Amino acid sequence: MKGREKRIFPGSRLSALDGELLKACRQGDQSAWDKLVDRYQRLIATIPRRAGLPEEDVADIFQEVFLTLIEKLDEIKESEKLRAWIITTTKFKTWQMLRRARGMTFFENDEKLEQELEALPDNSPLADQKLMELEEQHLIRMALSELDQRCQLIIKMLYYERASYSDVAKFIGVNETSISPLRSRCLQKLLKILKS
Repeated sequence: MKGREKRIFPGSRLSALDGELLKACRQGDQSAWDKLVDRYQRLIATIPRRAGLPEEDVADIFQEVFLTLIEKLDEIKESEKLRAWIITTTKFKTWQMLRRARGMTFFENDEKLEQELEALPDNSPLADQKLMELEEQHLIRMALSELDQRCQLIIKMLYYERASYSDVAKFIGVNETSISPLRSRCLQKLLKILKS
């Protein structure tokens, strides 16, 4: 991200989305919970995986983080702090899992706990950048789902499946020379959704 001059997704949009989801979750909206899980599942899974935990432990930590979120939902007053809360909670749950796996006792003071949490292995030198990329990918998927079916198909085939213009044209039933302008219009629509 450092190489980019301007981010497509301002932080305020991310926290506004979190705020809407938190409010709906507090009201018992199951679809909001599903969206919240979808939004943060990669972020949560990344932390224990980087610490070298097996997938079954990653799944356990994922469940524990969301169970804790359910219990603490009313305590999270500021939506812009949700991401940090999730990261901290996931690191703590990962630390607990590592400690149990090693048969170690817990630290008795917060300073030692904090040092241990910060010492969790991070094999990715650009962890924050990776987390931002995951959030941006999620927002792109959400915006893509708001496009009409034809644009979704064109973008998915060209960018996710790496299909040729010829293949896309055959699949949607248009002349190959139409694909470039269609692609441009679809990308403009996608950008408009992302900026809204």
